[in-house]
Amino acid sequence: MARARTVTHAYRLATGWEKVGRRPLTPESALELRSKGYTMVVAKRGFFDAREISLSQLLPPR
Repeated sequence: MARARTVTHAYRLATGWEKVGRRPLTPESALELRSKGYTMVVAKRGFFDAREISLSQLLPPR
């Protein structure tokens, strides 16, 4: 079983990339970040595996 990704940075249009508190990337954390206006996150798994992930991919359509 793969390790969960950890969110380190989040992006919103008004301010760009911001460092956020480290947290596991779950649907609940994605919903919380989305409600604060963030649209993308940088999520890491291990030392060299970092990806930009759209929060809209993790949430069901409204």
